[in-house]
Amino acid sequence: MTEDEFRELLDRHGGDLERWPRATLREARRLLAQSVAAQAMLDELVAVELALAETDGDATPPADLADRIFERAFGTRTASSDALAPDAAPFPGLNRPV
Repeated sequence: MTEDEFRELLDRHGGDLERWPRATLREARRLLAQSVAAQAMLDELVAVELALAETDGDATPPADLADRIFERAFGTRTASSDALAPDAAPFPGLNRPV
């Protein structure tokens, strides 16, 4: 198994190797024993999965979030973004021209 194949399997099956198809598990463990890069990929994904599991599932994004993202991405103003206060920017510190 190559590192690229391992990354693809991580993306497809997640960081819990016990949930992977048995046919790939042996090769994945062999790669993990030999590759620091594969170990780092697994560690990173597990950290992300744990962080996502700890987030509040009831969190609701602001109603104007889509408008603010669209404005940032395309430089257009929408009705709701015109009312947006300067200190309420969605990405503080990134208020510079592109």
